[in-house]
Amino acid sequence: MTDGIDAPGVDVWTVPLDGPPATVARLSRILSEGEAERGDRCRFENDRRRFIVAHGALRLILAGYLDVPPDELRLQRGRHGKPRLAGSSDLRFNLSHSGELALVAVTRHQEIGVDVDRLRPDLPVEPFAERFFPASDARFVAAAAGPTERAERFLRLWTRKEAVVKAAGARLAQGLGLKVLTDTDTDTDADVVRDPSGQIPGAWSVCDLPVPDGCLAALAVAGPVAPRISGSHSVDEL
Repeated sequence: MTDGIDAPGVDVWTVPLDGPPATVARLSRILSEGEAERGDRCRFENDRRRFIVAHGALRLILAGYLDVPPDELRLQRGRHGKPRLAGSSDLRFNLSHSGELALVAVTRHQEIGVDVDRLRPDLPVEPFAERFFPASDARFVAAAAGPTERAERFLRLWTRKEAVVKAAGARLAQGLGLKVLTDTDTDTDADVVRDPSGQIPGAWSVCDLPVPDGCLAALAVAGPVAPRISGSHSVDEL
């Protein structure tokens, strides 16, 4: 297990959520009372399992950096739900999960956001992009060759926007108008995003993350310097 990160380094953890019952039971025992209650409110058993594994794995990951028992971690939630460690720790983290995959991004000092989502070619994404995204984004989505590429382009923009919103601790509605690709005609590795409206202050560096086929993911870190992925880890290491 890694025990340190040098800013602007970022560790990205991959967490499969299809754990066996024994793993789910073990992770459920380290959740806080509030987390356990949120898991119990899940309507479907698969959703409850995914919640428990994602949040239990998050506790194991953070505990490894801080060298404390995972069930003793105290997490707080910000105004718009962004989690953070209670106290004065310089560790920053973010969690995202979709389907049977979760990602946990960890760094020091800088605010960070991560988002992963499943590709769904059957969704009518073009009208949404036309209504809520900048005109250049809508044209980028509309110019796709077919529904699968259209969904991929939309989701690449969506995950980048959501990663910035989560890093900033803002509301999703505040981020839909962000321009998160400097040039939509190229495969830019990282872009610096600024909100001209001022609703999301500061500069945010955002990039795509490699994930299994059928998903797209993005990472955002505070500041104009492109995030350096210092480590990619699997929860199997825990």
